[in-house]
Amino acid sequence: MRKAALILTIAALLGATQAYAQGNSAQAREDGVWRIRGDNGEIVHVLPDPASAEAAEHRFGIQPPAEHVNGYSVFGASYGAVPGAMNDHGGAVVSNAAFLAIYYNAATASALQSGISSFLANFSNSDPGMKVITQYSKGGNAISATLTHSADLVDNQPAPHRISDSGVQSYIAGLFNAGRLTANTNTIYGVYLPQGTTSTQGQYASCRNYCGYHSSFTYSGKTILYAVFPYNDCSGCSLSGKSVLDMQTIVTSHEIREAITDPVNAWWESASGYEADDKCAWHNLYQQAGGAWVQPEYSNALSGWPRGCVTP
Repeated sequence: MRKAALILTIAALLGATQAYAQGNSAQAREDGVWRIRGDNGEIVHVLPDPASAEAAEHRFGIQPPAEHVNGYSVFGASYGAVPGAMNDHGGAVVSNAAFLAIYYNAATASALQSGISSFLANFSNSDPGMKVITQYSKGGNAISATLTHSADLVDNQPAPHRISDSGVQSYIAGLFNAGRLTANTNTIYGVYLPQGTTSTQGQYASCRNYCGYHSSFTYSGKTILYAVFPYNDCSGCSLSGKSVLDMQTIVTSHEIREAITDPVNAWWESASGYEADDKCAWHNLYQQAGGAWVQPEYSNALSGWPRGCVTP
């Protein structure tokens, strides 16, 4: 998620601080699929539903065949330039990241918590899930292949009909204010919404326009990273043969890595504006040893792997 510098200034005046900002025209262009306008007119980068992503395919050149190197398969990018590299735009990445799952209520936790916890245990340092993004370390910000799974929070909120992005920010800030969570700049707070609750960003809504997103806001001078996961049981955010939990782990893998590699104008492809996980979205999905479904991550080149989307 990103904003052009001018839009960031306007949003700040409105009191909505968003850390995904930069001045590149490709990022500032609303396309209604990968980049939409949020609650306060800012440009927001979301993970579109599979059909919309395919319809808006943005690929340059011919996709190369899969290569097999050291036990890994490396596929050509699904979206963006081929073989377009991720470009460093100067912002810091997240070192020693942690993920804290927030389940909006007990029903949401009952449906998802066990599966998400199993996914996180296998995602960290055991397959390309996190390992591949260590190459995007920079300066004093070394990305760890180990993702800390902080203690989950299971709330008791009633399921709203809809919740805006501003509403999600206020909700997380309220948990900080109440002392139920501690505000940490290296933690990604993942909010899992209840079944039947629609997430909104301005005129856009989950299922109709996107299946998840990551963002940030300022709390007590700290940049708080968070991701929003609608309950993906709708036709727009479903794949044949995949359960709701499968869809949640796929989207979670996408948003965690984007929040680490591009929290504030860090790594994204200049030619297309895509972040690393966008380039591999919805294609060549694979299962971890524990059974959870994950999407590949884009590699510029790591330990001899060719450039492309990496799977076991």
